[in-house]
Formats: sequence, C-alpha cells, structure tokens
Amino acid sequence: MLRIFSLCFAFTVMVQAQTLETIIENSLASHNSLKSIEQKLSALDDSLELTQNFANPELTFSVSDIQFSDPMSRSVEPMQNEGIAFKQKIPYFGKRGANASYVNAKKSVVYSSLEMAKTALVREIKLTAYTIWEFEKERAILEESLELNRKNIELGTIYTLSESSLHMQTMGMKLFHSQLKIKRSRIVSILGGLYAKLSYLASMKIDSLEMDAKVTVPKSLERYLELLSQNRSYQYKSAQVGAKSAFAELKEYDSKIDPVVQLGYFHRASFEDYLSFSIGASLPIYGNESLRVQQARKELLEAKFAKSDLYEKLKSDLHKSYAQLINSYEIYKILTTESLPQVEHMFELAGANINNGKNLLSLTSMLEKKLDLQEQKISAIASYKRAQTEIDALVGEIK
Repeated sequence: MLRIFSLCFAFTVMVQAQTLETIIENSLASHNSLKSIEQKLSALDDSLELTQNFANPELTFSVSDIQFSDPMSRSVEPMQNEGIAFKQKIPYFGKRGANASYVNAKKSVVYSSLEMAKTALVREIKLTAYTIWEFEKERAILEESLELNRKNIELGTIYTLSESSLHMQTMGMKLFHSQLKIKRSRIVSILGGLYAKLSYLASMKIDSLEMDAKVTVPKSLERYLELLSQNRSYQYKSAQVGAKSAFAELKEYDSKIDPVVQLGYFHRASFEDYLSFSIGASLPIYGNESLRVQQARKELLEAKFAKSDLYEKLKSDLHKSYAQLINSYEIYKILTTESLPQVEHMFELAGANINNGKNLLSLTSMLEKKLDLQEQKISAIASYKRAQTEIDALVGEIK
C-alpha cells in the first residue's frame, strides 16, 4: 500500500506544472551549451599551470670523428669521443608572468562568454514562457466564450421556433462559434511547438506552465542606463580588450631574447673525458618580433573600438525596448481602467435584457467586443513582460 502511495505521489510531482523559476534554475544547472563552456574554462586552468613550466629540455647523444679506415676503433686520435648533451631554453625574466596574465585574461573572456550564454538562455526561456502564457490565457478566454456562445445559440434556437425572423441571427452566432473553434485549434497547435522549445531550453520535459504575469510601474530609463555597463555582451567585449592587452604585452616580452644553455659530457677511450658548456640565443635581425608587437597593438585598438561601438548599440536597443515597455504599459492601463469595465457593463446589460430573441444579436456583438478587448489586454501584458525581459537581459540580470 505504501509503495502504491509513493508511486502516485511521484506521478503527481511529475505531471505538476513547472514554475518559471524552477525551469530557469534547472536550465542553468544542466543545459549542455553551458556545460561545454564550463569545460573550456576548466581546460584553461591546466593552461595556466603550463605557463609556469620551462620548455622541455633537449637531450642529445653523439659519436664524433668516425674514421673510415677503421670505423670501429675509438682510440685513433684525441677528437674521437662519445658524448651526451643537455640543452635548456631559459625564459626571459617576466615572460612566464606575462604568459600567466594572458591565460588569465583568456579565462575572463571564456567566463564572460559563460555569463553571456546564461543571460541569453534565461532571456529565451522567459520570452518563450510569456508567449506560452499569452496563448494559454487566450485559449481560456476562447473556452469561456465558446461556452457562452453555445448557450446563446441554444437560446436563439428556442426563439427561432416562434419567430422566423431570428433565424439569420442564430446562423450568425453559429458562424461566430465556428470561428472561435478554428482559432482555438490554431492556438493549441502553436502551444505544442512552444512547449517543445521550452523543454529544450529547460533541459526537462514540460507539458504545462504555472506562472503569473504581473504588470508593475516601470522604472525610469535613467535607472536602466546606469546599469547598462553590466550587460554581459559588453563585459565580454571588455574581457576581450583585456585579453588583447595581455597578448600585446606578451608579444613585447617575446621580442626579448631567451638564452639557451647547453651542457655536455664527452667520453674518450684513450684520453681523459671532458665537459663542454655553451650559451646561445636567437638573433632578432629580421624584425619579425617588432611586426608581431605592432600587429598585437592594432588588434587591441580594434577591440577597443568594437567595445565602444557595442555600448552605443546597447543604448539604442535599451531605448527601443523601453519605448515598447511604456507603450505596452499605457495600453494595459487604458484597457484595464477604461475599455474593459465599459464593455463588461454593456455586456451585463445586454444579457439582462434578453426577454426575447431580438437582443441576441446585440449580445453576440458585445461578446465579440469583450473577447477582442480581453485578448488585447493579454497581448499588452505579454508585450510588457517580453519588453521587460529584453531590458533585464540588456542590464545583465540572470534570474
């Protein structure tokens, strides 16, 4: 009995509608697109450790002065020897630190890309969720309107039996009923695709959504402009500038010569063994290092210009989204405080005055107006929430 109860409880939890907060939390924790970036970030930790190591040394074994007259003899003359040599490049002072700084700067770029991906993922989840909410609300209104219109048709059919002039009105209501069913079918089809998209974004199966879209008084545009520097794309560009700067510094160090030290031990069959020591360095006589430094500096300037250009674009996008937010809010207020109360009152009056079939046409007309205004209200709320989502993404909010 206990097992049956546990299974029933588990099934209830599985079919329970998911909240937007749960969906976002699960997506940020398990979405594959984020995991791939996290692995790249982890790989850079290994690269950071590598920057502190020297380059691999070279070990050489040699046999010198092989005589063609007697190739197997190793005691013909003093220059004959067998040797082993160890060669190591020593990084110029500060170069390993510059390498570490560059890897850390690349880590900042990857981390910024992770935060940017999170923001984009949350934004897409919210936009999809609010669109689902919009269509679900429209479907609920359609169901209510279909039921009310069905009752009106039944009532009209009764009156039509005694007054043939009402037949056309009843046929009109039946046509309106068919249009409502067609619209409901279209919404059901759209919702199927939206739930499939939301399931992918959330990394979990979602068949229903539990959420409440509330409209609040918008904050000022100036407040959002103050937060614009927190935009994840802008921070990603800033991290790229930092990486380009670290790379240019690294190229400056690359122009410094790394000395190479070589130590050898040589054995002679009939003479004393001996050691040899040498030090060398590459000669930057062709100007390659200088050209690479110039190239790195130009790439740094390019990144700075791109960062400034992005900020201006973000300001433009913010103004556009804020204008949509204010417009949706104003439409919502008009519909809530003026249009809907008026049509609701007219609809109640039309319904109360049905003492014969002559008022059915006006009632159907009021039903159409009420349905249209309710859909406009839902559309305004959804538009407001989508605009707010765009603004949240622009100012770097992840929640």
